[in-house]
Amino acid sequence: MEKVLVLVLLTLAVAYAAPDPRGIIVNLDNGELCMNSAQCKSKCCQHDNPLALARCADKASENSGCSPQTIYGIYYVCPCERGLTCEADKTIIGAITNTNYGICQDPSSKK
Repeated sequence: MEKVLVLVLLTLAVAYAAPDPRGIIVNLDNGELCMNSAQCKSKCCQHDNPLALARCADKASENSGCSPQTIYGIYYVCPCERGLTCEADKTIIGAITNTNYGICQDPSSKK
């Protein structure tokens, strides 16, 4: 038991000794494979179809296509950048049929 504890502590010490600013599991750059948006620096993990591999991507800018934020963490179209809102179909039907896409709008520029 003591040997296992020493091995675990040694492994943790090596892992923390030379931290890399870019992580293996989190803090991923755009284009790297991901399983959830929380892993990406951009906070968007996107794939083109259900069978495609998901990759980190930039969030949607103003007047570009977007998806409302979800709890699932993987998107077909990334949600909006901070400060913008996604004007989309936010009904349960839109979420189920995967048609809840919209356009990023700046809420302060609405008339």
